[in-house]
Amino acid sequence: MKPDFTQQGINEYQPFLLDHLKSLLTIPSMYDESTIGKNKPFGQGIHEALEFMLALGESEGFNVKNVDGYAGHIEWGQGTDLIGVLGHLDVVPPGEGWSGDPFQPTVSEGKLFSRGAQDDKGPVMAAFIAMKWLKDLGVKPNKRVRFIVGTDEERQWKCMKHYFEQEEMPSIGFSPDAKFPVIHAEKGLVDVELIKSTTTIQSEEAKASILSLQGGERLNMVPEKATATVSWNSAALPDMFDFFMKEDACEGEIIQHPTHWEITMTGKSAHAMEPNNGVNAFVSMLSFLKTLPLADDLKQTLKWISEKLAPTRGEELGIACQDDVSGPLTVNIGQGSIENGIITLGLNMRYPVTKDFEELFLTFKKEVNSQWFEESIIEHLESIFLEKDHPFVQQLLNVYKKHTPDQEDVAPIAIGGATYARALEQGVAYGALFDDSPDTAHNADEHVRIDDLMKAALIYAEALYDLVTD
Repeated sequence: MKPDFTQQGINEYQPFLLDHLKSLLTIPSMYDESTIGKNKPFGQGIHEALEFMLALGESEGFNVKNVDGYAGHIEWGQGTDLIGVLGHLDVVPPGEGWSGDPFQPTVSEGKLFSRGAQDDKGPVMAAFIAMKWLKDLGVKPNKRVRFIVGTDEERQWKCMKHYFEQEEMPSIGFSPDAKFPVIHAEKGLVDVELIKSTTTIQSEEAKASILSLQGGERLNMVPEKATATVSWNSAALPDMFDFFMKEDACEGEIIQHPTHWEITMTGKSAHAMEPNNGVNAFVSMLSFLKTLPLADDLKQTLKWISEKLAPTRGEELGIACQDDVSGPLTVNIGQGSIENGIITLGLNMRYPVTKDFEELFLTFKKEVNSQWFEESIIEHLESIFLEKDHPFVQQLLNVYKKHTPDQEDVAPIAIGGATYARALEQGVAYGALFDDSPDTAHNADEHVRIDDLMKAALIYAEALYDLVTD
């Protein structure tokens, strides 16, 4: 007999969820090259988060496995068929602008604040609670559910590559790392590095030089901050800067030192799947620096970057496109630097699911090569696409509708984000954000509504029940 899946029933697990989620959130599970070691391929913090989650699973009577520190799984059930649930424990750097310590979780007005609360530790814990509840109810699954927790989602997905080289691929599954009702398509994603040497030697005409420039922390984030040091023996620079900042969306500061000027710009971070939701401080910095009397080659390069490469739809590169399934192509300059005359740029591009990547990239390559940039692909995740009427998509959608009766007319959606659903041979993203949930991933004061986590846990519980008892 099917259990009675009610919000009241699973809400009894809220104290358990909050207690363990807060402990998980205190772990700064960011990539840290300085602490990489044996079974710690991404550093100490990520290692601790993985160990914590697997220990929790084992303490609740699940079978667990750590796959060389790259990823792990928490498994429940029996049978030959395997259902996958994929979440991640790594987080992006906190950045600036937080009201408190980003790794000391706090609750205010029903919201839990911390880096990772929404992306993706909160949803991970909601899915775990769903499994625990079903197990505690005595459900006897005829399939196995394997909750796979990864550790390199925010960077290069090396965790999933290593994991699936050694472990079984689920027949189908979902990732609780996006939004409801169910995501049936995700744009293709490519990270690209561009490098160019440029003239920095001063001449009579080139009175200013850029000693250094740095902006951005991750390719999948809109750079919130950019800093530059400039050599120019002119008292006019502060006035030029103030005039520029009056028309720019960033905030800025300029400080004079004995040998150079220090310039800082602060914009607004956002997820790279929609760069227009943020204010790119690095692009703004380039737009200002190109107004200075620099060496001609450098000046022209900065002009090309800010005018051709920076537009977020690729229209100036000749690659602008869109489709009815997943929307427009997007381009985000996520990182950039100038050191010793070497310009390095990191781009994150997301292309529509029905478009041909090779054709788009060939056009892109020709344009950047024409400016003497050398390009290299850091990572390419191909798009995923299950039809809206696919039985698995409809099964998940129907569970969502049952618990959101005011949204009977909802349909599967497409996104520009990249979730672990791509790591599966057949998979979709499924929650944990609702239509009215604040989307704070990668932002300062990231938070999640506790009621949303408990509602998501209820939906995951019934969806998993239907999948393992049919």
